[in-house]
Amino acid sequence: MLKRKMLRDVGNYKVQFISIFLMAFIGVFVFTGMYAETASYETTIDNYYEQSNMADGWIYSNYLVDEFIHQVDCLGATTQMERQLVVDSQANLEGMPNVILHFVENNTISKFYLTEGKKLDINDSQGVWLDKNFAEARNLKVGDEISFENNGTKIKKTIRGLGYSPEYIFNTPKESIVPNYTSTGFAYMSHKAYPSNNIPYNVLNVKFDGTPETFLKLLSYRLDGYFTAFIEKTDHPSADAVEESISQQHSVSSALPPIFIIISMVMLSTTMKRIITHQRNEIGILKANGFKNNKIALHYISIGTLVVLLASILGAIIGPVAFHMIAHPSRTLYFKFP
Repeated sequence: MLKRKMLRDVGNYKVQFISIFLMAFIGVFVFTGMYAETASYETTIDNYYEQSNMADGWIYSNYLVDEFIHQVDCLGATTQMERQLVVDSQANLEGMPNVILHFVENNTISKFYLTEGKKLDINDSQGVWLDKNFAEARNLKVGDEISFENNGTKIKKTIRGLGYSPEYIFNTPKESIVPNYTSTGFAYMSHKAYPSNNIPYNVLNVKFDGTPETFLKLLSYRLDGYFTAFIEKTDHPSADAVEESISQQHSVSSALPPIFIIISMVMLSTTMKRIITHQRNEIGILKANGFKNNKIALHYISIGTLVVLLASILGAIIGPVAFHMIAHPSRTLYFKFP
């Protein structure tokens, strides 16, 4: 009897219950969708950083000789180091796009992540490993030759592989805030590919224990005046952009859904009060037929609970799938990783 009455009540107030259903559905849909997508994105980035051994910090110096390296190693907190020469260049292609060249000592920190071609060979003096997105935008492939110009020096190499770098998940031209892979890219080469035998390393990638603040204090105490800057991972342009996007998604996923949930609860409360007010005679008849107060109360509570429960289940099922379909394509326009 009460089940039939429940269905009849829902039918009589279908507009209100549909509104409640939609508000609850949207709230759970947004929460579960954004939470699942953000968690998946964050886990993927963390795994990528771990696989590529992303640096904890970058020391910029013109004195990266053996004694400097020894002093950094003696800080106590340092666990790994690798020198690189990082320079701007222009590729000899239409429009002379900017390509940042990395001449690496051993490719062990912030490693080039290969997706196509042969693994980066530290003994290869003629090969270059190119930004996959830049290569696709410029219709370049493994085996092609490409040349770069840096301060009047021309560097001509053969593309050995294509891939990604954890330092360039978010990479934009200097004059733009959105990526443009036809005008900017990066390339990795062995230190043996440098035109001169004496390579002037200018960046020391470091991994360390403890906080960046403590590491900087130790570094400044021992080598103050011998380095121009120290950048920790959270201040790196790409890592900062990635962290900011994750933080924004966390904020939205925690702030927006409660609004819909609160609205649905207010609407549910108002609707149930209205139903009870209009059905005082029916409630009296139910009591006369032997229905106890707690059973009648449970009946009215069940109506709202059923609607909200169905909306929540549906939102929880559809949300993660739908948000991945919506968010993933738009995210990959700005953030590039395997």
